[in-house]
Amino acid sequence: MSTATLEPETREWTAAKLRELAPKQRDEILAAAAECAFKYYTRDIHLTDFEAYREGDLHGNSSNTEPG
Repeated sequence: MSTATLEPETREWTAAKLRELAPKQRDEILAAAAECAFKYYTRDIHLTDFEAYREGDLHGNSSNTEPG
């Protein structure tokens, strides 16, 4: 059994520590963490029940901020 599947729940990984790992081990840890996060995301309405932007927060379809 791979220890990578257990570690995301029992250890807090920093980006620096993840970069020190072999790519395959890092991918396994990140995949396990993503699967765990997906379960929370799909079951907890408080994680998805919000408006990301209010009307007026965005400047339209252009990067030009000049009026008119």
